[in-house]
Amino acid sequence: MSEIDEESALDEKPSEFFSSIANTGGYHDGQAIVPEGDHYKCWCSCGEWLVEAPTEAAGLHLARLHTGRETTGERPA
Repeated sequence: MSEIDEESALDEKPSEFFSSIANTGGYHDGQAIVPEGDHYKCWCSCGEWLVEAPTEAAGLHLARLHTGRETTGERPA
């Protein structure tokens, strides 16, 4: 199967993506890093992770740590 034929979450419509997240509850299917004032709110679809980060890069780093996709390295400012 070619790469073009493979399904990707990025190819889904937003409503389909969020529906699939809702139906798999408890997994780390989606994380959000959203600006709010002078910081970023970060959360996960697992429902057990909600933090604030000073920068978008720091929020992405924390999300990777939360999902286990990053285990080493310094935290970005």
